[in-house]
Amino acid sequence: MFFGFTSQHWDMETLLKTSEAAQILGVSRQHVVNMCDRGEIVCVHVGSHRRVPSSEVERVTSRRLTREEERSLWLHRALLSPLLTEPDTVVSAARENLRRWSGMHRRDGMAGWYFTKWQRVLNDGLDAVMHVLTSPSEDAREMRQNSPFAGILPEATRVAVLRSFKDHWDREHERAMTE
Repeated sequence: MFFGFTSQHWDMETLLKTSEAAQILGVSRQHVVNMCDRGEIVCVHVGSHRRVPSSEVERVTSRRLTREEERSLWLHRALLSPLLTEPDTVVSAARENLRRWSGMHRRDGMAGWYFTKWQRVLNDGLDAVMHVLTSPSEDAREMRQNSPFAGILPEATRVAVLRSFKDHWDREHERAMTE
């Protein structure tokens, strides 16, 4: 779905290149193009190029996480301590999970696509891994749902994080419902 507004309609707002929007969102430029094509974000055609209004990028980044997305974010944040204190062990375990799972899933399916993305992130180093573990971007949310970090947190830590998350969710969302 394309919105054929002229650039004059957007004079009061910054129009971003797809690469600029991608950098802010923490995704690839192609992912932004695909979001435009699917109608998930408004884009403006300037000649043969797509431009994304900055308000669209803000809208996407400010979308509240679902309960499941926030729960996953909490569990992945808990991975930061072992990742920073034992990076080789944690990254090796994630690579081993990817290797093992790749034999269980089709390489041409979505699982294979996420495995490839995770391999790239792991190859890019700790900063890239930490970004995906903690970013609120759509791409990071989706990647965390297909995470190779299963089994890395000790069970007691995992249970404590889930208990803390449940208390947080109930408290925060109960307050939001009464406001």
